[in-house]
Amino acid sequence: MLELTFYGGVREIGGTKILLRTDGGSVFIDFGKDFSLESSYFEEPWNPPFHIPSLLGIGALPPIDGLYRINPGRPVDGVLISHAHLDHCGHIPLLSPHVPVYAGRDTKELILIRSETYNHNWTNDFSQTDWRTFRTGDVVEVDGTDISFMPVHVDHSVPASYGFIIQAGGKKIAYTGDLRMHGRHLRMTEDFVGALRVNQIDALICEGTNAASEGSDPEAELLNHMEQVFRQRIGEDAPHAVQMPCATEDEVEAKLTEIIGASKGLVLVEVAPIDLDRVWSVCQAARAAGRIPVLPTRLGYIVLQATRRSCIQDLPAVDGTGLYLSQLKKHADRRRRGDPPDAEELLDGRRQWEQRLALTWLRARGTLVGLPEGRETVRENAELFVFCSPQVVNLLPELCYDAGTCPATFILSKIGPFNPEMAVSFNRLLHWLALYGCREYYHVHVSGHAPMDDIARVIDAANPSLLVPVHTQHPEAFERLHDNVLPQVALGEAVTIG
Repeated sequence: MLELTFYGGVREIGGTKILLRTDGGSVFIDFGKDFSLESSYFEEPWNPPFHIPSLLGIGALPPIDGLYRINPGRPVDGVLISHAHLDHCGHIPLLSPHVPVYAGRDTKELILIRSETYNHNWTNDFSQTDWRTFRTGDVVEVDGTDISFMPVHVDHSVPASYGFIIQAGGKKIAYTGDLRMHGRHLRMTEDFVGALRVNQIDALICEGTNAASEGSDPEAELLNHMEQVFRQRIGEDAPHAVQMPCATEDEVEAKLTEIIGASKGLVLVEVAPIDLDRVWSVCQAARAAGRIPVLPTRLGYIVLQATRRSCIQDLPAVDGTGLYLSQLKKHADRRRRGDPPDAEELLDGRRQWEQRLALTWLRARGTLVGLPEGRETVRENAELFVFCSPQVVNLLPELCYDAGTCPATFILSKIGPFNPEMAVSFNRLLHWLALYGCREYYHVHVSGHAPMDDIARVIDAANPSLLVPVHTQHPEAFERLHDNVLPQVALGEAVTIG
């Protein structure tokens, strides 16, 4: 007997939590946050969930006794994590310490590195997590069960991503995780496709982020709608997007190089937080244009620690890269006589990890950008810098503080706003861009997920008896690709794999 129960990822993108159960054991495949569901009830930082029962109460966590730290048991035998995006791993810290978490060696490091830059609380405390790490091609036995799995690396918009081939209950279940074939590391995804081809797959659990109803392009339609809304709010002077279509990550780098090379003044590029391939592309493009790439501290910390603690390739060098230290007001008891009320600190008063990072950055021949003097240098020599940040809207107010703006070019190099909360933040960004004189911005991006033509290749290679679409808003689109597609199931409903 083998059952699959879906606690997330059904007719939605993200929040993936799939319970696989046999007569001899059980594991979760991924254990991610459902941002859409949680933001419907809570808002950080004003009314965040109080503790685990808050998330249980709204259905954001599976109602399984003993699964969590508040009443720890071992109701399942493990959790398999495909990659470090929070919609696949974000609820790991809530798990019982008796439930092992299986993750790639570098996947684990990325998860921990990111958490080290935030204040620790119950949502990101990994001190009780029982990590079990693997490498691609390992055959991993889940302790005390009849379940084993082989992880195979895939290319995605975050490094150290994996697909799985799982042996359980006399069946072989394959799980794609999130993957693509147009990144820099196509060979990795091809390795996974090759592994599917030589195994007899009974059921393929397949991502479909880019699945759409025939003839539609949801992302383009949403972006067009958002732009109309922004024009209604800001007026005809609202900055508008110049779309720069790209088919591969290499094309993204080429377009970035072209735009940065032709730009006058400051260049700011917004990227997804741990899309380290894209950070590499931005830094390479900046250097090709004779500019200094500058990273905010949190992104700089991730890059530095990933270089030290992982085997991830294509990470920007600290040497010749700027580290931006955001504004930090000097506390009243530290101000000297004659200091203005908005006097700033460079390092003193910052969090310890930021202080250590800044000193390490200097020793590695990087540069620091901070304080009014540093911002003045940026404004006066704007053509020398490219700022790469997950939150450009946070940089713009600081860069023009107590002085005028400077000419600026903005490049959005990630997916555009796709929910109301993101639209509010993006609306704020557009106001700042308009203040800087930007009447247009560039959208240079390629998805971290495979288009449906490439998904069809994955399905053909697996040739599964049953196809199970997940991580998609349009599971019906898979019916064009396979004769036996699992119909829509309810959350929490067990499905037997015959």
